[in-house]
Amino acid sequence: MNHAAIAKSLIDSRINRTLVTPPSSDPAYTLSDAYAVAKIHFDHAVAAGHTPVGRKIGFTNPAAWASMNLNTAVWGYVYAHTVFDTTAGHTTHDMTTAIAPKIEPEIMFGLKAGVLGAIDPVKALESVEWIALGYEVVSCPYPDWQFKGVDAVSAFGLHRALYVGAKRMITASDDLADIVARLATVKGRIYKNGALAGEGSGQIVLGNPVRALAALAVVTANQPQFAPLTAGEIISSGTLTPPPTIVAGDVVRAEVEGFDLAPIEVSFV
Repeated sequence: MNHAAIAKSLIDSRINRTLVTPPSSDPAYTLSDAYAVAKIHFDHAVAAGHTPVGRKIGFTNPAAWASMNLNTAVWGYVYAHTVFDTTAGHTTHDMTTAIAPKIEPEIMFGLKAGVLGAIDPVKALESVEWIALGYEVVSCPYPDWQFKGVDAVSAFGLHRALYVGAKRMITASDDLADIVARLATVKGRIYKNGALAGEGSGQIVLGNPVRALAALAVVTANQPQFAPLTAGEIISSGTLTPPPTIVAGDVVRAEVEGFDLAPIEVSFV
């Protein structure tokens, strides 16, 4: 398997905004191959001066695994130049170089310590400094969004940008078990140009966004080619709703019910 050639074709696709054939067109292409390509992309990004600041988790809805030929959630890196602060509640995003973009409202975590090993959600939350509502903008180099899970891992996790809203700090007085329980049932809604475009809950994120964080720790602990989760990382846990397609001119707003996280809004130009 020529991992370097696959990685180059996807890098060229991103630069030139061209579509490519999914690597899974070769039935021998595995998830291990996909992470080998992802490692090439990571090394290329670091060599280009980009700083990794966290990770995005993908396919956290197990109902989607069969169609994606997966039996697990997957992940990819996010970088300082792709992560944006929306503490003010509203910002803009330039769509100029996007390929068929969609947007996903997600619960995000800021780590104050590493998350290691197979741990339960409450234990995972002990490593979290803050929680926020945010967006991931995803961009797809494959025709008509037709691909398998291995193809998403290979294509930078489909990551384009991460928007992090106002941070809800975790304090010593917080009941972590209560926070975990509320995040499992939190309701998420996304609006596009004032109309409801999707709704869902924490239940579709591996049953709980904190469980997705714990699962990521297990996956990365078994991938020695990548660093384990560490303090300071931003983790995007997976979409709360089906992701609507976006175009220049759209204004998208997300909000949650059942947990005290501020809504966020992004205008696309």
